[in-house]
Amino acid sequence: MHYSVTSCVIASLLLSGCSFFSSPKPEPEAIAGQPLQVPAHLSAPPQPAQYDIPPVRAAKQRVDTQPPGLVLTLSSSSRVDEEETRARIWFDRTDFSGDLLPFLEQKLTEFFAENAIGYQQEGELVWVTDWVMRTETTGMWFWKSEQPKDQARFRLSMEPRPHGRSVAVLVEMLEHEYFERGSELLPTGVKREETTFLNRFTAFVGDYEFRQAQLRRTRPVDTSLQLGVDGQGQPALLSEQPLEVVWSQLESLFEEVNLSVTDLNRSASTYYLRYEQPKPGLFSRVFRRKPRPTLPLADGDYQVVLGRTQQQTSISFRDKNGQSLPEGIVAELEPVLLTVISETRLEL
Repeated sequence: MHYSVTSCVIASLLLSGCSFFSSPKPEPEAIAGQPLQVPAHLSAPPQPAQYDIPPVRAAKQRVDTQPPGLVLTLSSSSRVDEEETRARIWFDRTDFSGDLLPFLEQKLTEFFAENAIGYQQEGELVWVTDWVMRTETTGMWFWKSEQPKDQARFRLSMEPRPHGRSVAVLVEMLEHEYFERGSELLPTGVKREETTFLNRFTAFVGDYEFRQAQLRRTRPVDTSLQLGVDGQGQPALLSEQPLEVVWSQLESLFEEVNLSVTDLNRSASTYYLRYEQPKPGLFSRVFRRKPRPTLPLADGDYQVVLGRTQQQTSISFRDKNGQSLPEGIVAELEPVLLTVISETRLEL
């Protein structure tokens, strides 16, 4: 049997030997094209030379190699529209600003004074600056010096919305010149100068907001939360803060008392929550972390509905079906929530 298999293999190799051991065939020679034969009574078409590229007079164009200017939201109250192509930013009213337009006018005056920028008020909400100089650092160590590079003048205008809760700030460059001979700014360079000036003002407002937030943290907490009734006469907790402030603060409060937000309805001022009794874990026992407070609630789903009544904001705790919790449970919730509010320094 062994010899028959070997014989079959040798026979197969001998039969395919011509193709298996043959050398590769040479590539066929290219066939030269025959010139076009044109009858004597006809004219031959023009035949340009191979790879003939006609001369092109390309105009030299200046290219801006610097990155584009981007408007940055450097304050918590600022935002930028996605489709905006100009150096414009929107400010929204917050607890730090109060009436937004007078606040921004005051901050702009302080910004000009701090940066020693002269200006004239061209209209009711339009300001035109004097020349704003930009310098660059030359040398090193003790031989450093600031050399003037260029200067520009800007127009800054404010565009409030009719409701007064949002104001747009727009910056436009009026003039620009170099101290040394330099080429004129491209449109991208103009936009970059405008956004740089606008970002400086936005950062100035953001710095004020940051300092005010730090100041609030150092002040003792004075909460106005107390037991009362909502607009339907049901037991609730009442706060002196506006509804928008209470809405923004509640999510931080829920996290501290182990209430997880499963859904919300902003138009109805309703939070949908799930409560689970906190269980101390291994790490909290080892490191002796303070356990989360326990609410007088059974595990399950609940609702928290906000409303306005007698110039106060009501916080109504309800079950999953929307029924108000009994007054006794709401009364037990009050001291627990007040302790958490005081420790976390929430504005309620």
